[in-house]
Amino acid sequence: MDKVQRKYKIETLDSKRGMISLKINGLLVHSKYDPLEEAERIVESSYKKNHLHILFGLGLGYLVDSIIDKMSEGDRLIIIEPDEEVFELALKYNKRLITSGLNINFCIGEDFTSFESLLNAGFQEYMGRFTIVETPNYQKLYPDLFKKCLEISKDQLMMEILNNNTRHMFSRKWQENYTSNLYSAFTSHNIEDLTGKMDCPIVITSGGPSLTKQLPLLKGIRDKSFIICAGSTINSLLKEGITPDLVVTVDGGEPNYNHFKDINFSDIPMAYPLIVHKGIPTLHNGKQFTFNISDHTYMNKWTNKLLQRDNGVVETGHSVANFSLDIAMKLTTGPVALIGQDLAYTNNQTHASGNKGKSGIDKEKEKQRKMYYTEGYNGEKVLTDYVFNGMQKGFEQYASSVGNHKHRLYNCTEGGVKITGFQQIPFKTFVDSYCKISKKTTLIDTLPNQNERSNKEWEHFRMEVKELVVIHEKIIKLTSKVKKIMSHIKENNFLFDTISNERLSQCENELKEYLHNEFLFYILRPVIFKVQHSNLEQDNESFEDSNKRIFNKTKLLFEGIKESTKLSHSFLLELLDKLSENEKKRDKNVT
Repeated sequence: MDKVQRKYKIETLDSKRGMISLKINGLLVHSKYDPLEEAERIVESSYKKNHLHILFGLGLGYLVDSIIDKMSEGDRLIIIEPDEEVFELALKYNKRLITSGLNINFCIGEDFTSFESLLNAGFQEYMGRFTIVETPNYQKLYPDLFKKCLEISKDQLMMEILNNNTRHMFSRKWQENYTSNLYSAFTSHNIEDLTGKMDCPIVITSGGPSLTKQLPLLKGIRDKSFIICAGSTINSLLKEGITPDLVVTVDGGEPNYNHFKDINFSDIPMAYPLIVHKGIPTLHNGKQFTFNISDHTYMNKWTNKLLQRDNGVVETGHSVANFSLDIAMKLTTGPVALIGQDLAYTNNQTHASGNKGKSGIDKEKEKQRKMYYTEGYNGEKVLTDYVFNGMQKGFEQYASSVGNHKHRLYNCTEGGVKITGFQQIPFKTFVDSYCKISKKTTLIDTLPNQNERSNKEWEHFRMEVKELVVIHEKIIKLTSKVKKIMSHIKENNFLFDTISNERLSQCENELKEYLHNEFLFYILRPVIFKVQHSNLEQDNESFEDSNKRIFNKTKLLFEGIKESTKLSHSFLLELLDKLSENEKKRDKNVT
């Protein structure tokens, strides 16, 4: 955090108990009688085991000492101190702060960027289990910063809840989609092959309400720009007779599939990650481009291994438009414009005309989705929600990450929220400035519909899948063995005797070896999350209660692994059937 401007008078004084106390602008932040006793009293009422603790105001560190004395391995502490001079004073009088430990972080100054980053990581780990502790009078001294701390905490909590709901909702579907889409992806093209191959302007069309007014102008530059359609916007474009140059689709759910199931779009090249709904690549018989998602590291390794190539990476985001932006920046060296990117309920509408998801907004929906007002494109207040806020932050973070290429980014939505980092100009101004000449034939036009693979590559693919099936069967067998061991422990009053521990340990070691390859990453995430956040250690836990808690946690883990593996096993068998059918066809063609 940046150093705060000097506007606070800082004084130290001796307390009645001989300890140093502190005044800031005439306000005591520690007791003038006994700072330590005061700190212990505050922490006693605010400390929560297995939580993320946010301390607003370091002072001389008395509250930090009291929190550290109570902290267990399952706790974490973020300390916010707006004044660097106070921080340096605390280090002078409290040497314990220097060796405070890895699970304690400091944010010094008024720039909350590092706080947001720490909070994001912390909320992922603790899933909303957090508490804010305030050093006396800091809220009076820094009312705006305290309010900002609360707002950031609330926003980050809402985003983590949304992200976690997504992970839970789609974990099974992502695993199923991923496994099924391997077949289509094997003959797809690599999005990386298109990097830097264009210099024409790119327009990314999203389905916000403001898109409707831009469609006539977009239709007129069909041959003078490269149009990327973000997901469900496809219906709005086709309805107006606009065929995009590329459609990008990401979502793995049924609603996304419904946007595509009734249209013929095989003549439009399509880009997608392997978690997209498995029905969409199956519907599409044209040119396909696959890509890995930047933060899906474990599965990216599997994708590259099974497809026998480096599949290329696209930056992650909260919506298909975020992915589309990174793809656009990779494809062209020219300018990139967003249209229909309202990220708000413009005119109380959810989507543009022609979008299957279009609906109106009433007070009930406003309350249900926890909508709120924020700064709009033209400085006005517009209605948005936390889902849109996540997308907006994704765009803004991306803009700040592209460095010298930031000048190529334009928001021409002419409505919705203001997206910091993008040049805001009317769409007509963008068109008149950059869309003047017909674009040349692109590399996409010259590519065949499918990336032909040799018989040897197909056979290697099939054998890799077959090996995965065998590993899954071994995991299922091991978890069944663990179930018998757990039954014995339950019959023994939840006592983990030496023999049971040894047998459990042996099974765990074998399972670790099989699970180390991370192929079950998607489907196991909710299981691991549930295990981490349930059956938590309690204060003053008895020996019997501790054994029961460990038993329940262990049982939950292995049952979750077994059920998830059985599901993934069924997905792999379906893929293996497809590969076997493909082998028969290839053998028939040879003869």
